[in-house]
Amino acid sequence: MSSFMSTIFSKNIQTSMDQVIANNAMAGAAAASSAYLTAALQATTPEVRHLYNEYTSQSAMGHEALTGLALKKGWINPYDDPQQQLQTTLSQSQSIVNTVH
Repeated sequence: MSSFMSTIFSKNIQTSMDQVIANNAMAGAAAASSAYLTAALQATTPEVRHLYNEYTSQSAMGHEALTGLALKKGWINPYDDPQQQLQTTLSQSQSIVNTVH
């Protein structure tokens, strides 16, 4: 696994492993929140609904913490121009694809 990780995160790539892990964790937390919210809305018993609502809240708080970290580290810039955000993402993706191939 370290060989694979070192291939992806060579010195030529500007994206750090921490940034990639944080982005993946944010995506996972968002998906978990969505799934728990859907389960809470479909639950018929109040106890189960309350349980899923608590899980939704915890997952959303985890996502908020990860988003705060990404903002603090400068990994995401939500107030940039949308075209600039797309260009940054495209550049990062192309550098990873070019390094792997």
